[in-house]
Amino acid sequence: MTIVWHVLIGLIANFLLGYGTKWLKDAASRSIKLEPPTKELEEQWKDLTSGNEGGAYLGYLERLLFFGAFYNEAPVVIAAWLAFKVASKWNAWTNVISPPQAINGIDDLKYLIARRRWGSHVLVTFLVGTLANLIFGYLGAIVICYTYTFFS
Repeated sequence: MTIVWHVLIGLIANFLLGYGTKWLKDAASRSIKLEPPTKELEEQWKDLTSGNEGGAYLGYLERLLFFGAFYNEAPVVIAAWLAFKVASKWNAWTNVISPPQAINGIDDLKYLIARRRWGSHVLVTFLVGTLANLIFGYLGAIVICYTYTFFS
């Protein structure tokens, strides 16, 4: 069996393991209730706090990057991607997404609770998704090594 087949098997494993990332992120998401600060804002709050906006595609590409980096023993690629990802997330949160400290007509404590839960939700899904992609990318690379050893 040529190395191409081993890599193909590893890529298929990497792709299939991606379903585990979705399952883990969904499980983590369900642990945090995203209730709106008021009943009047329920629809807008749902629009604000739901959605993935391409995150699944980024996840597939990220797993592929980790897979290739582990297979080629290139930890600097992983470190660079993680640094870029954190910087990008920080910039987007600070300059685009960051909610106001208060909203007129909404109780400060209710709003703070809603913001804290949403912030926890964003952080948990970001970290769980990234870590799952890292682990599953590594496992995909291990599949190559295992199939190469087993079938050679």
